[in-house]
Amino acid sequence: MHTNILKNCNGHDQEMLINLTASEKSFEVTVPSSQHYIESTDLLNRHKDECFEGFLVVKNVFSDEVIDSVRSQYFSMFDGDYTYDGKDWTHVKNLQSRHGVGLHPANIFVKSKPFYDFIQSDILKRLAAVLLNSEQSVLCPRVILRSFSHFSSRCTLAHRDREYFRVKDNTKAITAWVPIGPADLQHGQLVYLKNSHKNIETISALVKKDRTITSDLKNLADQLETTWQLPTISKGDVVFHCLNAVHASFNTNNMIPRLSCDLRFASSNEHLDPKWSTYWRGDDGL
Repeated sequence: MHTNILKNCNGHDQEMLINLTASEKSFEVTVPSSQHYIESTDLLNRHKDECFEGFLVVKNVFSDEVIDSVRSQYFSMFDGDYTYDGKDWTHVKNLQSRHGVGLHPANIFVKSKPFYDFIQSDILKRLAAVLLNSEQSVLCPRVILRSFSHFSSRCTLAHRDREYFRVKDNTKAITAWVPIGPADLQHGQLVYLKNSHKNIETISALVKKDRTITSDLKNLADQLETTWQLPTISKGDVVFHCLNAVHASFNTNNMIPRLSCDLRFASSNEHLDPKWSTYWRGDDGL
């Protein structure tokens, strides 16, 4: 298990002295204050979460054993692409078709019982319900599974989930980003634009036709006079964020692949996007 991080609603971000690079531009990021972290057991003891500010890293949602099991079941589906050294999987060849397309194992795995049991975990639904200030939460059937390594080291451009998951009331739905293994800087870690969930109209004007905002993270932060926040995400953690939170990810520059899934929870069926009522495919265009 990992070190407990207590939640403090009066915490302040700390300056981070390392420089990160995106679009060949270096920029500084901040370490989010303690209000962006909470133990899963502590959150479950609340009826609602009054300190939720854009995103929240919920610690120790899953055990290492659960994460390792799901990870192994996925990568063992590949024939010769990955090898297991007794500790983790390594991407050694790139024999399969492009991720998520056609008969790619990702399309098959999202329909499998092991993956279904994992994403339907009662603890995820309960955590989402607390953050939605609701008596319940409903998981969308469409769950996105992504895997990146040094063979496919693309980053995710800055964007908001509200452009992809369309509901009448954006406060009635939430995203859970679940890393199934390492999720540090070498494995496509997420970053969040500070207070972007409060700057809805200004950011809406920056959204492009393809629903992204930009690949130039430094320029976006400078333009909006804010900073990017780099949360510490450990094995077994889950990151929840609201649909208005601008986020991005870095390239995965490691032979050990990043595996993660995106879940959408709503407070009731009436707040689900109908397009998300079927299984995900990497080429479904949603």
